Amino acid sequence: MSVQEIKQKLATLRRQEQDEVIAFLFHLRHTHEGDYRSSVARRLEDAEASHWLSPDEFERRLDQKSD
Repeated sequence: MSVQEIKQKLATLRRQEQDEVIAFLFHLRHTHEGDYRSSVARRLEDAEASHWLSPDEFERRLDQKSD
């Protein structure tokens, strides 16, 4: 299957399915970076509330970027 065929198939997916593919590709891209896991671990250990978004705020910002 060619990259062009993959792109065409992805274009036919529902938005939720496309979001899953995006998350998967993001994961793939970052697993090849040597410090990715340690960077994620540091972020997860960050207990400072001002460094985090609520789920609602995250969705709001994500929707703004989609527009």
